[in-house]
Amino acid sequence: MAKEGLMLISALMLAATGAWAQADSALIAKGETTFADKKCVLCHVIKGNGGTVGPLARGPDLSTVGAQRGAEWLKAFMKDPKAVNPKAKMMAFKGMEEELEALVAYLGSLK
Repeated sequence: MAKEGLMLISALMLAATGAWAQADSALIAKGETTFADKKCVLCHVIKGNGGTVGPLARGPDLSTVGAQRGAEWLKAFMKDPKAVNPKAKMMAFKGMEEELEALVAYLGSLK
């Protein structure tokens, strides 16, 4: 009986993980769309694409930002860049909270 219960718990955990991964994938995809819609690509490069605004306004390459920064840091920085780094040139994120959450998920996935 205990073995069957353990197998059931394992199966439920695997199913929940799959559903969570799908939801996470959808949020990441929405974040990628938000990145394009909000014109972040003008200043930032991801995997060789973007950063076309010119060298004076170019922000850092974000290709691996998810490996370097956590979600809370990314969210705080995008809400108020100068509060996190007084020398930041980036403007504060203008958009809805759900867009910001999606953008953080997308950037966090870049590793």
